[in-house]
Amino acid sequence: MRLKLQTDFALRVLLYLGYAGTPAPAEAMARAFGISREHLVKVVQELARAGFVRTRPGRGGGVELLPAGRAARVADVVARFEGRQQVLPCVLQPDTCVLEPGCDLRRLLMSAESAFYDALSGTTVADLCTPRAARGGLRHLKLPART
Repeated sequence: MRLKLQTDFALRVLLYLGYAGTPAPAEAMARAFGISREHLVKVVQELARAGFVRTRPGRGGGVELLPAGRAARVADVVARFEGRQQVLPCVLQPDTCVLEPGCDLRRLLMSAESAFYDALSGTTVADLCTPRAARGGLRHLKLPART
């Protein structure tokens, strides 16, 4: 399964904020990830609609990770950006395929997607932001000082 770029950046934003422990400007995160500020802002807006982050405009503002964002399961974030059951059209709409009803491929794909989300359900954003987890993947980013 390949995740959308928006899903990738949503997870990155949550990890960045979780590890930093302080609000961060969208511009700083966009620079750290090597993407446009505009693209990052779209992702942040969706994270805000989901209740994972809060944005504050102006000087001293930025994007703040909310408790719901820290507690969010990785599966919930991925599902929010990816949707569920999108491997093939027949998964959501069985009448799109002449092999239905009774197609074993459809059931296999549904089972695989379920296993994927089950694997992601056991980990929260906070779990990924422990000092041990962050040592490996985030040490090269210029993060705000932890408070």
